[in-house]
Amino acid sequence: MDNKGRNIIIGTLLAAILIMAVGYALLSQSLTINGTANITSNWDVKITGISAGTPTGTAENVSPATFTGTSATFNVNLVKPGDKMVYQITVSNEGTLNAKLTGMTVSPESEADTGIYYRVSGVEQNVTKLDASQTNTVTVEVGWVATDTSTPTVKTVPLTVNLTYTQY
Repeated sequence: MDNKGRNIIIGTLLAAILIMAVGYALLSQSLTINGTANITSNWDVKITGISAGTPTGTAENVSPATFTGTSATFNVNLVKPGDKMVYQITVSNEGTLNAKLTGMTVSPESEADTGIYYRVSGVEQNVTKLDASQTNTVTVEVGWVATDTSTPTVKTVPLTVNLTYTQY
């Protein structure tokens, strides 16, 4: 084959490549996807109230019941057997994430021969749910056992209730 024939073949191949490149450029498209993700939820489970206490018998508050976001405090005098005081403590979910009570400890767990008892009700571990914008009421009853016939040796029994809420 002579140079002229070779040049025609090379020219034809270059023209074909040029046509394919232009065709590819016309038939291809570059796509770009951009995005931003923001978490707008917030966690805000807290104590928002405590009642003044409802007395039975001659029970009386030593000082007014108080609360902060993470604790509620009361101090009650029980004068004779059968006296008791009942407090209503409000726990609120002011956040946007649902919560569930996954831990609850009450100390002391029983009367322990002191004559003073505590009962905590209104919430149950692994059952009580606190959805966003909802409230739970925890009832705490403190009393002097009505059947006691003498003054107990231990006259002061502190109570600690720890509630652990987690997202569900």
